[in-house]
Amino acid sequence: MRWLGPRGIGFRGKVEVQVARGSGKGCRRVKCSASGDTAIVVGAGVIGLCTAVRLQESGYSVKCLAENIGGDPNQGVASGGAGGLWFPYLCESTERTGRWANETRRAYEDILSNGTKFEENGVAVKDIWQCYSPADEIPPWAGDCPTFELLTKSQVEEKYYPHKPQYEIMENDFLAYQFQAPIVQVDIYLSYLRRLFTSMGGELVQHRVDGPIEALEADVLVNCAGIGNATHLQGLEQDALMKPVRGQIIHCKNREHITEAVTIGGDGESAYMIPRGDVIVYGGTSDENQWDLDVDQDAVQDIIRRCKKLLPEAYTRDMEVVGHWVGLRPYREQGVSVEARSLEDGRVVVNNYGHGGSGFTLCYGCADEVVRLASERNA
Repeated sequence: MRWLGPRGIGFRGKVEVQVARGSGKGCRRVKCSASGDTAIVVGAGVIGLCTAVRLQESGYSVKCLAENIGGDPNQGVASGGAGGLWFPYLCESTERTGRWANETRRAYEDILSNGTKFEENGVAVKDIWQCYSPADEIPPWAGDCPTFELLTKSQVEEKYYPHKPQYEIMENDFLAYQFQAPIVQVDIYLSYLRRLFTSMGGELVQHRVDGPIEALEADVLVNCAGIGNATHLQGLEQDALMKPVRGQIIHCKNREHITEAVTIGGDGESAYMIPRGDVIVYGGTSDENQWDLDVDQDAVQDIIRRCKKLLPEAYTRDMEVVGHWVGLRPYREQGVSVEARSLEDGRVVVNNYGHGGSGFTLCYGCADEVVRLASERNA
């Protein structure tokens, strides 16, 4: 299929900036009937880059458009400062998100077995445990996670030894579990994806898409613009269900004895800790419809207070703050938008946005869904 439409950014149009091809390892090629077709992905966070890579592996020629690919391309996108923990957060808890999460977890396992090292891909598997009192529901991904294990109240209390939790674990109203899962150092991992994409012939193009995505020129157009779809920003999709959930975290100096991630919900408050590789992330905040990207010092002190209250004392003693991050999670009411539509001229538009705080958790599962939807429409 070849679309001959009006001029614009596309495979026949002029591009503004083209990044030189790099090198990458671990390409997993998937045959599909779309071989030779062209695709444009709008957005170069973790969702956009994973989608672009999967489209390439399926035979498409791909361009990836983003506002910032020069300087520090991790700035200005939620992916660039995320905690990097594999765990669905701020997205609907359903069968499909559970499936996408486990597909993504297995993709990280593939990366770990492809011969690249942490210094190249930023991926590591670590122990994680969580406790919620009052109880949360057992997550839909748990059944397909081979290391998932429920914890008893006494097992949770043992993790605080020699101290006791400073919050009440209600005997008959709590949920605690542990599992192993990927934690990624996001700057290394995003660089890995960019190298992998360009090494397979993909083009990263610096370009802000202000108008409708349909004005771009390619057989398949994929909207991975995240919060760029919000009506407040006059986004691509003008999706009234999109809204920012402002997140603020603090970065602390690494300590060798902290090797596992912890999330606690108790006494109506929550806190988490993620040993990411470069720093230990402590968090956080979750402020709906807030666009302010300035560091709130009151929030910093509150994060420290909650972490010291809820996390084991051994993990919060001598916290040395070395940095801060504030970002806008691309949350969508009524769930993540992964859906396709066909245009009158035969082209296909696929949405892949609204992942909330789960970009690194759902990225490959959603990317594979995009490839399937695009290929079905192209057939």
